[in-house]
Amino acid sequence: MTSVLIAGGASGIGAATAARLRAAGADVHVADIDAAGATEVVKALDHHPGAGTAGHCDLSTEDGPALAVADALAAHGRLDAVVFCAGLLVETELDAFEVADWDRTMALNLRAPFLITQAAAPALRASGNGRVVLTGSTAAFRGGGGSFAYAASKGGLVALTRSLAVALGPDGVCVTCVCPGWIDTPFNDPYWRRVGGRETALTALTSRIPLGAQGRPDDVAGVIEFLVSPDSRYLTGQAVVVDGGLLAS
Repeated sequence: MTSVLIAGGASGIGAATAARLRAAGADVHVADIDAAGATEVVKALDHHPGAGTAGHCDLSTEDGPALAVADALAAHGRLDAVVFCAGLLVETELDAFEVADWDRTMALNLRAPFLITQAAAPALRASGNGRVVLTGSTAAFRGGGGSFAYAASKGGLVALTRSLAVALGPDGVCVTCVCPGWIDTPFNDPYWRRVGGRETALTALTSRIPLGAQGRPDDVAGVIEFLVSPDSRYLTGQAVVVDGGLLAS
């Protein structure tokens, strides 16, 4: 049975991915700084096959990612896939952007995915079907007027995906990066606040999306489910965009 660590699974795309994978029979460990939220996600999925566990983890610290891996291994005895969904979005005008916000963003959005993959690598090599799925963003490919550190971190994550894929490919471990566009979750609230509110900005936003609407967390979770499956055995080093056609327009 597949054992998956979801880092940042207490809400949004991470929670939707946990639901998908549990329904498919996987064992899932949800690691999140929101321990109560992670526990609620796991309890809500108890009717599914497989086992679910949750643990508190501050992934932005130097030792947090390795602790998440250790907890997942202790809970389920093996680790076949890591899905990294945790993230931080700071939206501030250029003159007001602070170094502390830059550093906090990089620690969680870019350093933590590297450290968690590094810590998980031995178990993933032993799996025979090792997978790493990092969560990027279309911000890696287009600018945003207030998301400087976020966009830079996601651009770096796409480059990191390629390097990790090269490093782990000889061991049969596939590394990919799923890049969502506008997915309707509270994660986007800092953007709505910066531009004057969701109600005034939503129509203009969705008019730029060929499919005409924001996506749902499950739209991305379905892609992640494929990326951690054996069916993705020849897909690695790629950024998979899930954006309703935004980048194509």
